[in-house]
Amino acid sequence: MHVEVEPINADAEQDGLVSADVRADVESVLRGAGMGVHTPSRLFADVPGTPVLHVDVMTVRLDGRYAYSLRLELWQGVRLTREPSPSALALTWSAAQIVGTVPAESLTELRPTIRSAAQDFVEECRIATAAQPSGTAPPGGPDTSRPRPGASSSGWG
Repeated sequence: MHVEVEPINADAEQDGLVSADVRADVESVLRGAGMGVHTPSRLFADVPGTPVLHVDVMTVRLDGRYAYSLRLELWQGVRLTREPSPSALALTWSAAQIVGTVPAESLTELRPTIRSAAQDFVEECRIATAAQPSGTAPPGGPDTSRPRPGASSSGWG
């Protein structure tokens, strides 16, 4: 799996929420769960399904606070059963969007929230894998046929 982090606003980076740290946090959670983390070149060459975990942290600073939005999405290679030769990346899972506010001086306190969202992803992968018959585990993500408890129906890809 590859972790792709969208660029973080410059003001948020200056206040301590750095893209490289977000990537390292998410990759650490995945590795800790035994999931392989790959560079894009290795991913597209060697990993079936080319799973990409997309992390998007959007921030807006106003009056000494940040409003934030956090989204995690899993994109994977898909093929049509009737015509398997063409393939494309498609959204196969997404978490419910997390929104909130935090004081500007405490912006780095958002990192545990990001790690927790990554841990939720790992747990959903485990649940989906356990539900599969032996040898047929999904290549990179959780079952998207049922929403997780507390998730809105719009939170699933």
